[in-house]
Amino acid sequence: MGTSEQGTLARHGGFRVGGWLVQPELNRVCHGDRTVGLEPRLMDVLVFLADRAGQVVSKDQLIDGVWKTEFITEWAITRAIAKLRKALGDEVDAPRYIETISKRGYRLIADVQATETAPDERSAAVKPVVAPRVACDGGVPFVVGQWVRGVQFYGRQAQLAEILDGHRDCLWVLGTRVSGKTSLLRQLELVTETEPERKLLPVFWDLQGAAEPSDLDSYFSEALLESRSRLDAAGVDVGPLLGRELFLALGGLRRAVTEGGRTLLLLCDEAEELLALQRRAPALLRKLRRALQAREGIRTVLAASARLWALAAQSEDTSPFLHGFTPPVHLGPLTDVEARSLLCQSRLDAPARPCFDPDTVGRALDLCGGHPYLLALLGSRVLARGELAAAVAEVEADPTLQHLFAVDLSLLSAEEAAFLVAVAGQAEGADARPALPSGGAYQLEHLGLVRQVDGQHVIGNHFLGQWLRRLPS
Repeated sequence: MGTSEQGTLARHGGFRVGGWLVQPELNRVCHGDRTVGLEPRLMDVLVFLADRAGQVVSKDQLIDGVWKTEFITEWAITRAIAKLRKALGDEVDAPRYIETISKRGYRLIADVQATETAPDERSAAVKPVVAPRVACDGGVPFVVGQWVRGVQFYGRQAQLAEILDGHRDCLWVLGTRVSGKTSLLRQLELVTETEPERKLLPVFWDLQGAAEPSDLDSYFSEALLESRSRLDAAGVDVGPLLGRELFLALGGLRRAVTEGGRTLLLLCDEAEELLALQRRAPALLRKLRRALQAREGIRTVLAASARLWALAAQSEDTSPFLHGFTPPVHLGPLTDVEARSLLCQSRLDAPARPCFDPDTVGRALDLCGGHPYLLALLGSRVLARGELAAAVAEVEADPTLQHLFAVDLSLLSAEEAAFLVAVAGQAEGADARPALPSGGAYQLEHLGLVRQVDGQHVIGNHFLGQWLRRLPS
């Protein structure tokens, strides 16, 4: 297939790379019943490689064609390729999709083919048909499965206040999958950027894929590059910090920010990666904890799932890594007001909002239990299908959602998981009252997995309950 044809495919519709269906407009790739969302930049890289399938693409070509800025270095390219490989299930040592050509660049080696979907059908799949009674003039306003901030960010006011105005300088944001951890960090970044009177200078540090101690050095340099314009505006020269060992770079950044009369707000996403580093280099984790808990000039926010609790126990003489980061800031269900605001997209101009009738709004709120991802997913499906019942059935059968629930269940302790399954069973008439986990249902309630109704625990939302009840006994 020629390059020009592939370019047309990438720009105007989906295409296949090996066994994956690539949907650039939706920023996702699908393989069987598995759907993986990609960051927009990663999709741009994949499309760029697909346009040149079989050809060696240099890092300079990727920088010029995708990033289009002089401030990006090879670290960002290496990281993007690693993330793409992870999303596609590829291996660097035995590649099936992306091959590394030493000292030259990368080559997409999987077959690239046009999808068989007709243009009018493809357009319908990307831009759903909207029934008049739930229509909105601006199309589908919901963002599903991607981080959001600004006018697309709803709720979390209590968590924002605790992080920005509370007395703690070390915080752990704890939530289930797609509960909005990255979105909260990005909103913190935006708030502190637009409210300079807070004297907080944000740097977003994505740890995803940091498998080796040396990755911390390069990933932190990448974070500095991403924040360079903001840091430059604050009088912080990041040039001398790039490429340096992590602790030298972090210490230098903290001092420079402090000299400018501000506090560094370090926003660490995907902090679960620290577990692998703890196994490989425990001394490094101890040093990192001391750096993140410096007495002045830094406020650190870790975002991670319950898996990070493993760092709360440590058999060595020093304090465990999470000492000082607990109790966590839980990302549980949105409040009723926040959930309604998200479903009705109240921050948008009136013509762009979905016009759901009151019964649809009330029923959707009850089904979703304040879960932001479910609210956006169900809202988008109602717009696509034109009525609630069909949308609910479609969400119940969504394989991506089922995978997310399975991951959340795997992150719980055995006691918590058994309690959750038992509570779900009560809805089908089980007589025995579920035994509480030894620590109680505190964490399950704060994560929104269960809630109390008339003194009894019930599953936090309809879709999770349906999935749990279908599990093999």
